[in-house]
Amino acid sequence: MAVTSRGLRLVVLLALVWGSSYPLIKITAFYASPVIISLSRVIVSSIFFLAVTRGKMQRGKNELIVGILNVALFMLLLNFGTALSSNPGLASVMIYTQPIFVVILEKLLGTRLNKMAVIGIVIGFLGILVSISSSNFGVGEIIALVGGLTWAGGTVFFSRKIPDSDVIKLNAFMSLISIPILIPFAPVDFYFKVSPFSFLMLISLAVLAQVVGYTIWFNMVKEMGSVVASSSSLLVPVTSYFMTFIILRDLPTSLEIVGSAITLFGVYLSLLKGKDTF
Repeated sequence: MAVTSRGLRLVVLLALVWGSSYPLIKITAFYASPVIISLSRVIVSSIFFLAVTRGKMQRGKNELIVGILNVALFMLLLNFGTALSSNPGLASVMIYTQPIFVVILEKLLGTRLNKMAVIGIVIGFLGILVSISSSNFGVGEIIALVGGLTWAGGTVFFSRKIPDSDVIKLNAFMSLISIPILIPFAPVDFYFKVSPFSFLMLISLAVLAQVVGYTIWFNMVKEMGSVVASSSSLLVPVTSYFMTFIILRDLPTSLEIVGSAITLFGVYLSLLKGKDTF
C-alpha cells in the first residue's frame, strides 16, 4: 500500500505521542506499579471512548482476540518492561521489534516476501544481539521483547480479520474488556503513592498513550496495512530516545545506540522490500 499524505501525518503524530510516553511511563513507575499504570490506562480510555460513542461498542470474537493481544497482554508487558528497564529508550526498541515479528507472521500466513526481506530480518535480530551485549540489558528488555511479539500478533489479526472496524467503537470495547483481565494481576508488585501529581501522571499517560495513541495506530493499520504501518512506527523508538534525553537526561550507551540502529535498519529493509498483500 502506498503511503498517503494523511498516512504520513499519522506516522509523525504517532511518533511524537508514543515516543513521549516511554519516559512518562518511567516517571509514573515511581508512583504506581506497572499493573496500576495499565489499569489506569484502560479505565480512563474506556470512560473516554464510551462517552464519545455514547456507550456503543464494536464487539465480537475477533474484537476480543485483538483486545487481549493488543491491549490487555500488551499493556502488562509494556509497563512491566519499561518500569523494570534501566533505560526506557532501550525498552522501546525491544517493543519495536514488533515489525520483525509482523513480517515473520505474515510470511507464515502466506504473504510473499523477497530475499531482501529475509536479510532484513536477520540484520534486525543481529541488532538485538548487539543490544543484549549492553550491560544495561536485563529482564525489563526481555519482557518488552515479548510485548513486541504480542503486539505483532494483534496487529496481523486485526489487519486480516477486522480491518474495516470503527476504530473508536473498537477501542471502547478493547479497553473495557481489558479491565477484568488486568485486575487479577493488580497485587503483583503492588504500590501506589497517592498524590495529586501521581493522579496527574496516570491520567496524562492514559490520554496520551492510550486514547490518542491507539486511535492513531489502528487508523494507520487501516490506512496502510499491517506491514507498512509497522514499518512506519519505527520512528517511535528514535523519538523515544530523544524524549528520554529531554525529559530524563538519560543518554543511551554506545552499544544501545549501535544495536538499536542495526535493528531499525534491518526492520526497515524487511518492510521496504516486503509485500503487504495477501
